[in-house]
Amino acid sequence: MRTVSVREANQSFSRLIAEVEKGETFRVTKNGRTVAEIRPQSEDPREDPEWRKRHAQMIALMDETPDDGYRVGKITEDDKYGDIY
Repeated sequence: MRTVSVREANQSFSRLIAEVEKGETFRVTKNGRTVAEIRPQSEDPREDPEWRKRHAQMIALMDETPDDGYRVGKITEDDKYGDIY
């Protein structure tokens, strides 16, 4: 990952995008602070490392949550169909 300032990115944006198309990733800084990341976009989000990381976090969170949801009891024919007669 390479770092460029906002000014550098602005002045050579076409070159920067051409390099991103080749697989390069850039961190854009303003006053020394990271404000953006420019990286290639995958056709399939499952191939994107950032997406995979967030997905794994979501699955871990779901695994932590107890699955003792609210029980509604037995569903009757009237519950399903109402008063149709």
